[in-house]
Amino acid sequence: MVGFTSFIVVTTAVVLFYNLFERRSAGQGATIPWNVYDVTMLVGVAVAVGGYLIWLFWSLRSYAGFSAVLRRGGLDPGRPTADGLRAYSDEQLLALRSRYERLREGKLKERLGRTFGFYDGDEFSLGPLSVLPGTFEMGALRVVWETQLILRSGEPMPGISWWTEGRHRLLPRKPDDVRKLVYALRYTGDSVRELKRRYGYRTDRWHATVPEGKLFDAVRDLESSHRIQIALSRRSLS
Repeated sequence: MVGFTSFIVVTTAVVLFYNLFERRSAGQGATIPWNVYDVTMLVGVAVAVGGYLIWLFWSLRSYAGFSAVLRRGGLDPGRPTADGLRAYSDEQLLALRSRYERLREGKLKERLGRTFGFYDGDEFSLGPLSVLPGTFEMGALRVVWETQLILRSGEPMPGISWWTEGRHRLLPRKPDDVRKLVYALRYTGDSVRELKRRYGYRTDRWHATVPEGKLFDAVRDLESSHRIQIALSRRSLS
């Protein structure tokens, strides 16, 4: 994507440059040598390959760092939930469960379900959120997921390799304030999008479209999403 975008940008810049500063033929635009196009394509390829190598280096380094921390804590980085979900904060688990909720049936959804004990019949739902971090309901949901892991302990658990971690970010993160906000924005944002899909994109009319028993929680999710976005913006500026 980055390589293709750079190719489009460089090609556009070259075309503009030749049309502005080079001599034109009568009634036609400036003639651009084919070797210039070849160079722009090579630049795009170089950017794509370079970006991939940077991502590869960062991914390997990140995975090695997380693996070392987890091993020091007595956990297997390839299967961090084999002995339960204690390494995961409520916010990260809800962000992962929100992702699971939005996925179509496929390998990633199956991997999330097997790794964390998620399944469609648990008490989690979006639009509005049925559970929040640090609540009794969240504790009960943890028990449900861990019970599911125990019930399926005889089945092979998929490992989290550096490739899987680099693409999907499944390993536990330290629950600092910024990460909590990022994860909270994910699941509250998903809930707001689901609310808008169900009850309309004009939030000022939710009082007429959202069922009475869900209206308070719907407004809570909307306001929480706005507050989290503001808090993250302030932190990025500070």
